[in-house]
Amino acid sequence: MDDFYCKEVITGNLKVEIIFETSLVMAFHHTKPYFENHVVIIPKAHIDSLSSYPNSPELNHDLMGAIKAVTTMFEEKFGGCRISSNIGNYQSTKHLHFYVHQGRRLRAENGEPIVK
Repeated sequence: MDDFYCKEVITGNLKVEIIFETSLVMAFHHTKPYFENHVVIIPKAHIDSLSSYPNSPELNHDLMGAIKAVTTMFEEKFGGCRISSNIGNYQSTKHLHFYVHQGRRLRAENGEPIVK
């Protein structure tokens, strides 16, 4: 499986700045942010996307806890934020992940830096 999050982040091969973690989920600063403030929230178990999400009360609890913790931090620090998740062909990495982001866009959808 060629999954960046499973292969690099969850294993610890790539060091990331973790801001929230349980045994089931982790939230960390995006390694190549698309926005001035950009956090990624992932389950530690491989799940392709929301369309294949299992019915798991424990995972629901931890994912919502991570989303609440990160969005609360963003709201307190910046006044607000957005949450997004891509599915299917919109995913560059086929592993369920949520973005929490705020501020000026730094990269276009294709990953190219936006020069201003």
